[in-house]
Amino acid sequence: MQESKFLKKTDFELIDLALAGSELAFEELVNRYKKAVYYLAFRIVKDHEDAVDLSQEAFFRAYQSLKKFRKNSSFHTWLYRITVNLGINHLRRSRDKAQVELEDLHTVMQTSTLEALEYKELQEVVNKAIDRLPEKQKVTVILRVCHGFSHKEISQVLQCSVGTVKANYFHAIRNLRDFMKGYISMKEEITR
Repeated sequence: MQESKFLKKTDFELIDLALAGSELAFEELVNRYKKAVYYLAFRIVKDHEDAVDLSQEAFFRAYQSLKKFRKNSSFHTWLYRITVNLGINHLRRSRDKAQVELEDLHTVMQTSTLEALEYKELQEVVNKAIDRLPEKQKVTVILRVCHGFSHKEISQVLQCSVGTVKANYFHAIRNLRDFMKGYISMKEEITR
């Protein structure tokens, strides 16, 4: 039961053990964060295979740079920063602005097929609206809405000030609101 001894360790303790040569300690860190890293990568690139590749690359880079980690922030914040940077670089390289799929955070009871279709249509419109945002605004919205990060945590991930994060979020919400106003106006015209 050697693995079970790692379950109660903090991330910082696991990092120290990994730096001392314990592969199982780093494996525990991977197990703790692999789903979160994958979902973050997927929300940025919206492709399963690319998200898997980016997740693996994020952990590989984290492992390679573990000695440089100063413990000024939490391990998951540092790991998210690596993942976000890889995701943004991937988007820039591919020039294929993938849609960001906002995953259901709560189970929605769908009472009718029409309601389900309307919900799906709205979700697609929101995805397209988020996709149209500039990269920093897009990532800020993903981290804030989908991952529940605070402004301070986002500033650590994006390596910018809290004020910049708040401004990015404010502008993103304003841009999304403007886009949605156009959609609502169009829907009202159709139903008249």
